[in-house]
Amino acid sequence: MVARVVPEYSKSAVGRASKLMGKGKGTLDELAEARAILSNFRSAHAFPLNAVTVTVRQKALRVNPNAVVAQRLKRLPTILDKLTRIPTMSVTTMHDLGGCRVVFETVDEVDELVNVLRELPRARNRVTRVYDYLRDSPGPKKSGYRGIHLAYEYGASKSEYHGLRIELQVRTQLQHAWATAVETMDLFSGSELKYGKGDPEVIRFFVLVSSLMACEERTAPVPGAEAPARDLLDELAKLEVRLGIVGRLQGYAAIVSSHATSDRRNALTLELRRGEGVLTVTVHETMAEAEARLTELESQNDDDLDAVLVNIARISQLQAAYPNYYADTSMFTDFVTSQIEGLSR
Repeated sequence: MVARVVPEYSKSAVGRASKLMGKGKGTLDELAEARAILSNFRSAHAFPLNAVTVTVRQKALRVNPNAVVAQRLKRLPTILDKLTRIPTMSVTTMHDLGGCRVVFETVDEVDELVNVLRELPRARNRVTRVYDYLRDSPGPKKSGYRGIHLAYEYGASKSEYHGLRIELQVRTQLQHAWATAVETMDLFSGSELKYGKGDPEVIRFFVLVSSLMACEERTAPVPGAEAPARDLLDELAKLEVRLGIVGRLQGYAAIVSSHATSDRRNALTLELRRGEGVLTVTVHETMAEAEARLTELESQNDDDLDAVLVNIARISQLQAAYPNYYADTSMFTDFVTSQIEGLSR
């Protein structure tokens, strides 16, 4: 049996370690110690995460026996990246170091589970807040993200974990398909679409798709995409002609299926010819070779060429983040294709 990890440091110590890592200033020993403190605090969330997931799984399967329930601890590199992006943030205020996710078929099922969990009698792991990204409080994100999040605070039998926070995400399959497609695009294009960073036209593409999905599910549209569905579709179809997002995602999914379980640590360069919609993948034995190839491609100054380098080791992260549907963007691409084809009917 693996021993339970318990918090070994005070919250003030964790807060100081967060600031140190966020600013990236300190001696090598200080940074190493700060990293160890954050690692312990993250790992200590495994026990409360499991406790919350046990209850969530039991209730979710009563709503729909085919519900998908998964749990994960936030990866340490992801935590450190977030602290670097937001140096004022402390790990002690993050709700999602331990995360549980439920994927249902319909919005009604999402609502049913949320209502059940909010009203559980005598629950010692209490829901402290509900974030409804479907309707209001606060509504869909500008990026297009939709779903419902429940913030938990552990308060059950093990006092050493009291106060640790766990986040539950409840989504429909369509909402999950959208999030998976965004994650896949970010991995392969080097963008940060989920943070609103990247090519404005690509960001707009995903906003439009999300709003069309909201129309399908009869929930609130994404801010900035409240027009009638027909207008959203016209704009989406034009963007797809220019960007070829569907083809890109299909190509990326094929790459992931080939390399997600690889134990090799080489790199890929991807060369997308936008005009032809042709994606060329080259596997390099060393990162140096891949970087040299990328430099060569970028020196061509070809507006029709989109080139990016992807570390194969990072592809396996998709499987950890999406254990049930990792990089399977077929539901997303099928939705987009069927919507655009419906324009000509």
